[in-house]
Amino acid sequence: MAHNKKRLNLDLTPDAYEELQRLAESSGKNMADVLRTGLKLYSLVQEESREGKNLGIVKDNKVLKEIVVIT
Repeated sequence: MAHNKKRLNLDLTPDAYEELQRLAESSGKNMADVLRTGLKLYSLVQEESREGKNLGIVKDNKVLKEIVVIT
């Protein structure tokens, strides 16, 4: 089964590039996979925020961080 892919060129700051490399290495994924995962997460955050829902990092039923989307 053929997969249709689009190629993308983008400019990153040195810090953003280093963070992308670090995330790829620590997750065992390549940089494209990290970007795809980030895109999916960002899409989810925006969708839930539009519905008036709050998102957060929770541990032991305690919210450690709240994720806020500014539109």
